[in-house]
Amino acid sequence: MKKLLALLVIAGSLALQGCMTYSHNTLPQVEQWPLSSSLQTKPTAYIKVQTAYSVNGTPSASNPNIAKLENLIKQGFIDSGRFSKVSTEQEASDVYVTVTLQNQETGNLGLAMLTGATFFLIPGTFDNTFVMDMMFRDGEGKKLGRVQKQEKLTTWMHLFLVFALPFNESADPLLTELTKSNLEEAARKNLI
Repeated sequence: MKKLLALLVIAGSLALQGCMTYSHNTLPQVEQWPLSSSLQTKPTAYIKVQTAYSVNGTPSASNPNIAKLENLIKQGFIDSGRFSKVSTEQEASDVYVTVTLQNQETGNLGLAMLTGATFFLIPGTFDNTFVMDMMFRDGEGKKLGRVQKQEKLTTWMHLFLVFALPFNESADPLLTELTKSNLEEAARKNLI
């Protein structure tokens, strides 16, 4: 009976582990959305999305949902009001944009192991810095310019943060804001 009770306590603590993620809100507010445009005819755009992931400075493999990320970024381009057509399928366009999203994760591996070994009783933390880089080229492939914005997220892992779990947001709103901020900067630099 004691073994069963101990097993239930361990299983319960594993099920109750929680985490809380928050943004550092260093990204400047977008001043005007959708972006204003004095152009009579809006250009078409082709966007290519790629990702990179590193842990403590070492590149690692990751399997992001590229289709979801493409749709999220494409929607930002459409909502900007600057383009007549936005495509993720390679085709002739007025503007070619390569969007690179880098997720730079940093944390203490020893603390992460200690957190896991104590069933999240000792808290652990790690940071994710999302860097979105947009390279703009014209219809002939000539480089027009580049814009880059970043935002940092911190995640705390602790047994008692299970109560914060329902309030954790996905990274989608952050990626939408990164897209908007980059497009605003590109418009300010007359790249689009």
